Amino acid sequence: MPELPDVETFKRYLNATSLHQRISSVDVRSAYVLKDVSARELARRLKGRSFESSRRHGKQLFVRANGDLWLRLHFGMTGSLQYFKHEEQAPKHTRVLFVFANAYRLAFEDQRKFGEVGLLKDVDEFLKKRALGPDALDMSLPEFKEIFGKHRGAVKTILLNQKLIAGIGNIYADEILFHTRIHPATEIGRLGEKTVCKLFRATRYILKKAIDAKADVDRMPKSWLLARRGKSGKCPRCRGELRSATIGGRTAWFCTRCQKRI
Repeated sequence: MPELPDVETFKRYLNATSLHQRISSVDVRSAYVLKDVSARELARRLKGRSFESSRRHGKQLFVRANGDLWLRLHFGMTGSLQYFKHEEQAPKHTRVLFVFANAYRLAFEDQRKFGEVGLLKDVDEFLKKRALGPDALDMSLPEFKEIFGKHRGAVKTILLNQKLIAGIGNIYADEILFHTRIHPATEIGRLGEKTVCKLFRATRYILKKAIDAKADVDRMPKSWLLARRGKSGKCPRCRGELRSATIGGRTAWFCTRCQKRI
């Protein structure tokens, strides 16, 4: 599932390919992904405009069209963007296609159709209605410490709670906890202040490093857990066998030797 580094990568890709080009038409090939807007309205309101800038918050991407209209993209489990020129290059699972006046196209592709495409007038109002927490890369250490001081539960569950911290998903939560040697089921009340500070620094480091790698596992450090999550996976530190557990309804992968439960 696309997480913060993936969506930041999509944002930069869109900025590099699709800004400042007049939209000549919008082809909705699956209205299932549209949220609070019809195919006709989406096409009507975007035709003749151009995308001018973008903004990411957590796993949400917002693209501003001239005239203060925002396109909202959520990538669900399999969503992505692709920019191309010829129709035969269109991705197989294109759900919405934005056609520019220069004949190039931007496809919102989503095989499983769990993504969302919508229109907004006010991004901040949308974030408030969704009750999303601060973006994981925008929050300060005091904000992070306050979250861990006010709530209770397993540390992984807190990291995954989008209403507390927006952007961290399952695989990067595992990576952050592996990096800090914290067992994912550890109750946050047992974490000392130094450990919480360490967790904050690791969160920023892991997410930024993943963005630098364009969210490509093959380009990430070999010392990371990411590529080894799954059955028969070995810890990149001690070579011990990785274990899994269901925590807060999600599967966590960890090393029982390197990540002791407090």
